[in-house]
Amino acid sequence: MNGSETIAPILVMLVFASVVAGAMLFIAYFMGPSRLYGPKIETYECGMPPAGNARDRVSIKYYLVAILFLLFDLEAAFLMPVAIAWKQLVVVGPIVLGLLGFFMFFFVLGLWYELKVKAIEWER
Repeated sequence: MNGSETIAPILVMLVFASVVAGAMLFIAYFMGPSRLYGPKIETYECGMPPAGNARDRVSIKYYLVAILFLLFDLEAAFLMPVAIAWKQLVVVGPIVLGLLGFFMFFFVLGLWYELKVKAIEWER
C-alpha cells in the first residue's frame, strides 16, 4: 500500500466537505435577509424577549453542577469499557487495577468535594 492509496479518501472527504460548506454559504447569501434592521438583528431566546444583561453574575452553583456532571460523565465513559473488558484486564495484573484505583480515588475525591460544598442542595 503506497501513500496515495491512504490519502485519497481523506482528500475526497475534504473536497466534499468544502463543496458542501461552500454551497451552504452561497445559498445563505442569496436566501438570507438583505436589509438588517431592528427586530432582525435582535437576540432571540426561545421566543422570549431577552431579559437582563450578559454581564450579570451567575451563581457558582451552576458551575458546581457542571463539575458534578463531568465527574459522572467521565466515570461512565471510563468504567463502561473497563466493565466490558474486566476478565481480560484482571489477567493483565496489578497495573490495570492500580490505574483503576487511581481513577476511582480522584472520582471519589471530586464527589466528596461536591458534597462538602453542598452543590446538590439548591436552596440554602
